[in-house]
Amino acid sequence: MKNLIRILQDLDYMRMVVGICILVDGYPLIFFFRETLKLAPGSTAFTAAVFAMGLVLMIPFTALRRLYRPNLTMFWMSITFLSLSIFYMYAYNGVPGFEDHDREMIYYAYTLIFLLLLINIPNDIIRVFIPVVVIFTLFSNLGLIYALITDPTWAIGQRATITLNNGDAGSGNPHAFSRNAFMGFIACAIWLVQPNTNVLFRLLSVFAGAINLAVLVLTQTRSAIVALILAAVFFFAFNVRAAQIRTAVRNLVKPIPILMMVVAVVVIIMFFRRYYSVYAILEGYIVAFAERNLENIYALVGVGTKEGFRATLDDSAANRSVSAQFFSNVLGGHLHRLILGYGYKFLYLDVPVMEAFVDLGILGFVLFGGVNLLTMYYALGIMRRNPNPLCTFLAYFYMLILVQLFTNGRPFEISFWFPLALMIRFMGVDHLFPAHLQNHPVPAPTESFDVVPKPA
Repeated sequence: MKNLIRILQDLDYMRMVVGICILVDGYPLIFFFRETLKLAPGSTAFTAAVFAMGLVLMIPFTALRRLYRPNLTMFWMSITFLSLSIFYMYAYNGVPGFEDHDREMIYYAYTLIFLLLLINIPNDIIRVFIPVVVIFTLFSNLGLIYALITDPTWAIGQRATITLNNGDAGSGNPHAFSRNAFMGFIACAIWLVQPNTNVLFRLLSVFAGAINLAVLVLTQTRSAIVALILAAVFFFAFNVRAAQIRTAVRNLVKPIPILMMVVAVVVIIMFFRRYYSVYAILEGYIVAFAERNLENIYALVGVGTKEGFRATLDDSAANRSVSAQFFSNVLGGHLHRLILGYGYKFLYLDVPVMEAFVDLGILGFVLFGGVNLLTMYYALGIMRRNPNPLCTFLAYFYMLILVQLFTNGRPFEISFWFPLALMIRFMGVDHLFPAHLQNHPVPAPTESFDVVPKPA
């Protein structure tokens, strides 16, 4: 009977986590159903309906009767920033003739409702969070692969994305799919190393992780690649010691590991000889990615390419270069304008943390930057302690948000605030979680052991 009750509880927690995934990472599946399966091409109403369904799935049976404490400092800073943004949208708008008040308010409403529901969701979703994320991201990746296979306008070498609203080939949003792949890869890695993970689920983690890595390569998004490298650096910095490296090296030079490495190299060589097209595709993506980034570097330093042509920045890098020049001009001659800012969405800078400063002034910059600074602080602590799977996932997931703070989007977008809301709910408060949800639980007092020793 206890096992049946636990299964039913886990299914209920899974329902809530699926709702969270729809809000945080729903765009890949939305694009698949909306554009690939042609259920509602180009329909923003369909997107809003799916997000609403995600919110409904998140509602626990104890809603408004049992609340859980979030990170209060980050919570109130976020509420103040969102309120400030809404106030600026109506009272100090930087766009002449702005007419999108209703649409913007829908986004803010979704963000605030999401944050409210997270406070109602029990901590026990930690038990099922990682498996649900692995499966959810796997289905999203499979949807993308199906869309690419059935899209006659897509060819090997193009960035992997789903074409939106019958637009030009590659006119979709590859960042949505790279985020999905990044989340999936982190979740697969965490599930794989969990000591209580079943062998079959470990194999599923390896399979899903390989697909996530392949999608990351296919989307060719710099922010996700940089974030993955950053996450790997922090992982090794906090989890690998010099003694472990020395032990691993000594174990590798033994006969059996050497033989296994030789066999693995031979198998890989034979595979690529048999399927040379796979090798050519991988090489093409790597070379194209490197050339595009090297050309940006050449353009920044003002040199030409080896063919004699002058290097130019790509669209995103060029836009950020213009944004940096604009911000430099403001600092040089219009510094006073940054006290209150230039107004809501005055200029698309493609650098969210900079745009928060330019649009909303000092207060907006302090609030938006402060929330992210605190999130980074807690993320580093979680990486070092590894308290539970959910917090560990959020800490490494934040590496992508951190990179995008300087490379992609606007500070008002739900692509920032849905993940940040999840981090506000669970990061910095893990010491309040019950012992059975922790990787390293604190022993509870018993008849034979006291947590606090009795005075002599």
